Amino acid sequence: MWLLLLCIKYKPAFSFDEDVLIPDISAPEAAGGTFRHGLIALGQTILSNTVVMSFNISVYQLTGEFQWATPNRDSIRHNLSGPRNWKWEDTDGFAVNHFGHPYQGATYFSAGRANGFGFYQSVFFSAFGSLTWEVFHENNISSLNDMFTTIPSSMSMGEMLFRLYIQAVNAGVPAPLAFFINPMAGFNRLVTNWEPPAHDSNIYQFRTYLGAGYAFTRSSVSGGFVPGGELYAMQRPFVDAGFSVIYGNPFLAESIVPFQHFQLALSIGLDMGNHMDFRIISDGYLFSFAPIFSNTHRMSTGLSLHLDAASLGRFNWYRGSTINKYSNALNWTVKYQRLFPQGSNFQIKFHAGGTFFGSSVFYCPDLRGDLNNFGGGINGKLFFNLNHHRFGTLEISLLGYTLWTYPGTSAIERGRVWWLFNDITYLYPITGRVSLGLTHSLALERGNFSNFPSTRKTIQTARVFLAWNF
Repeated sequence: MWLLLLCIKYKPAFSFDEDVLIPDISAPEAAGGTFRHGLIALGQTILSNTVVMSFNISVYQLTGEFQWATPNRDSIRHNLSGPRNWKWEDTDGFAVNHFGHPYQGATYFSAGRANGFGFYQSVFFSAFGSLTWEVFHENNISSLNDMFTTIPSSMSMGEMLFRLYIQAVNAGVPAPLAFFINPMAGFNRLVTNWEPPAHDSNIYQFRTYLGAGYAFTRSSVSGGFVPGGELYAMQRPFVDAGFSVIYGNPFLAESIVPFQHFQLALSIGLDMGNHMDFRIISDGYLFSFAPIFSNTHRMSTGLSLHLDAASLGRFNWYRGSTINKYSNALNWTVKYQRLFPQGSNFQIKFHAGGTFFGSSVFYCPDLRGDLNNFGGGINGKLFFNLNHHRFGTLEISLLGYTLWTYPGTSAIERGRVWWLFNDITYLYPITGRVSLGLTHSLALERGNFSNFPSTRKTIQTARVFLAWNF
């Protein structure tokens, strides 16, 4: 919503196919180089944890939920007694962990960035915030997987939100509204009088949409664990909304500064507590170069950092829905554009590499119910766009992930999970900024683990929506 308001009020400084040179947005070196600014960033990280803990305790006192939210002397002493007493929490809520922890980590990371520290330096504040949260702000045993989720994801989410916050401030968005884009950067600006560096808009493309769809969901298991093999089947209508933003020119990116170019897409679909469709797909260059540049052909390539998460199907915010996928990955990326007359163009973007930390939810036929499992693997992401100035836009995406479980991280070991996500979208322009869109989506998950049933999960959705392009 805040990005929608930003783009409605403030038009980007350039059109879709203009060349854009992006300066670095790091704060002056003197800021991050001082001991005082380091203490301020640490204090803001601790304050962030205190605010979240206070909220959790308030909910617990009102509802009796969040029983882990009240740290005490015994829990702190246990968590300080050594890393061997930490554990992998395979019963944690998937959506809470893999959507909430990246955002919480982004506040730690932003404390460093807003106080003048660089991209890699700010990881220290993510690690400090996650460590102190696990030790001092919950009463259960400290969670290793929460650390491994929070720290790397904070780099992607934190840097993207930090740069978008600076875009909002430079566009003249009022401080209270800009605060919602990045609360930590907004708070730092309020208490320290820090002002983000001034420069022109770097938003290459922004789209937001509102739509309605219909979902077909089915999951099943093998091996006679469930009569007939079917675990769950559902057909439901739902409404959803989302946005996608491209920061910097994808095809001219040439920099050693991380996230001079990134892409972020987020969508939320709901149906009155029956169906959910939450997705985050992102990539950002850590370094890149542009080997091809002409009037008709443009290409960039480089190493990219990815944060992808999805929780789709049966509504269950805490335990996880039908298909659940989380991936932090390092990929090699190629982005190519072919330009045609009158503003038409063809684009292809390809990413391939390794998932260094991922997670899924796997069926476990015992009293504990479904369990998380954690691992690493390989992934590939392909995006194809054909844009015509009069006939509209055809977009096709194909995303594949394979995850092998790390031994000793859950009760479910020695196996793998793989996912396939495919979206086919057509957008027909109604006006210069408004398009009518149709999308067919397919999501598949297959899992095979020793001594457990194999799983097959399928979700298909058809959606119609209105999109606003800025």
